[in-house]
Amino acid sequence: IFLDVDDLLDISELEAYVKSSAVVLIFLSKGYFVSRNCLREAGSSEKENKPIVLVHEADLSKGGITLEDSRAECPEKLRSYVFKDR
Repeated sequence: IFLDVDDLLDISELEAYVKSSAVVLIFLSKGYFVSRNCLREAGSSEKENKPIVLVHEADLSKGGITLEDSRAECPEKLRSYVFKDR
């Protein structure tokens, strides 16, 4: 198990960590899709065709976002990969 905030020592290695992962968990919170590094993570996951698991924080008082707003925040080129049939 790799957790970027704990285990990623060099941000330039983000894509390599994604590549070596079996599954990528994306924690959907407000601002995820406006973070440059989060977009790198999602884009690399798509490029490597990694299965993803979405964890949705719905509580707005804890940095949450509605699923609809998160989908709208997601760049169009990643939307179908990230949200599939959700």
